[in-house]
Amino acid sequence: MPLTRAEIEALAPDQASLKAASGLLKPAKWLSRSRDAAGGLIWGECQGSGANPYRVVADTADHGTKCTCPSRKFPCKHALALMWMHAEDALAFAESAPPEWVFD
Repeated sequence: MPLTRAEIEALAPDQASLKAASGLLKPAKWLSRSRDAAGGLIWGECQGSGANPYRVVADTADHGTKCTCPSRKFPCKHALALMWMHAEDALAFAESAPPEWVFD
């Protein structure tokens, strides 16, 4: 079941992280957004300023997240944005088997 907006706001380390996450809500910023068949695990690749996209994973059941960005905030703006987009439109996430990097 997708997280609610209130739950995502409660997970955010601060208001600045939420504001930064809101800037990443455009689907064009994301190269991919997917979910597993059960719907609890979501992942995506967000293009940042570097050559390689940030790989982001979130578990909507236990609220665990992981991102390849260098942020020291947890969860980072990329994870917050991924969860936020999923909360607003879970069907926009393609259902597929998780790639290997999700489990790294």
